Amino acid sequence: MAGRILVIGATGTVGSHLVAQLEQRGEEVRAATRDPSRATSRTGGLTRYVPFDLERPETFAPALDGVDRVFLMARPGDEQADRVALPLIDEMKRQRIRHVVNLTAMGAEQREDFALRKVERYLEASGLGFTHLRPNFFMQIFSGGPLLQDLQTTGALHIPAADAKLSFVDARDIAAMAVATLTAPGHAGKAYTLTGARALDHDEVARTLSDVAARPIQYVPLGEEDARQLLARSGLSPERVERLIGFYRLVRLGFCAPVSPDIETVLGRPPISFARFARDHASCWS
Repeated sequence: MAGRILVIGATGTVGSHLVAQLEQRGEEVRAATRDPSRATSRTGGLTRYVPFDLERPETFAPALDGVDRVFLMARPGDEQADRVALPLIDEMKRQRIRHVVNLTAMGAEQREDFALRKVERYLEASGLGFTHLRPNFFMQIFSGGPLLQDLQTTGALHIPAADAKLSFVDARDIAAMAVATLTAPGHAGKAYTLTGARALDHDEVARTLSDVAARPIQYVPLGEEDARQLLARSGLSPERVERLIGFYRLVRLGFCAPVSPDIETVLGRPPISFARFARDHASCWS
């Protein structure tokens, strides 16, 4: 494939890896971010950062100008993601975008009332070429945000997950899947569920982090109300707190335990293991 690629969420957990991997391939990238002045290319490649904000539709057309493929990230976890994403898809139609790789969420296809499922459905009906990427929880939740803060200050993971298992996926693998589906033929109209190769409970997670950090880390399962209070103290908005509480209800029901072969099928290699993720980010916890 040829032409420019617009990466939405270019400075985020997945987007930053995606931009770097596309640059390494020599792709011409437009990296969309609210504040381009604060963003810089990791590799000095063909990336140009452009202003973009899902809440400002006037930024859509300039960011899409001259682009033929788009990585769409419509606020995973936002219960109103469709409100901002659907007008963007309309603009993509006007700009005649050739292919959209849409970052959604594991299990989205099972909930027609879910905002990201509404985005999927709208994209499917748009006439644009599309591929859905449906990842499980990122491994990177342990190397940033409230869980990292918890680990660093208490030496423990306080999570309302009971003994449920999750097949965590590394954001680097999500980015690699986005590269593959943006740059190679054969992925149009397909949906891929992205997980690690094994499902782990949080006791296993804590033991793995302990090993690489060379200090004790334990898992402390919480009830919902205790988790709600802890998340509120971490500075998250009430809306974000309730979204996370809802996600962990799904975790406890087993929705995040299945393992998908899609990463290995597409990339021709196993997914990055949690042990490797932990080794690569050991400085976060030690």
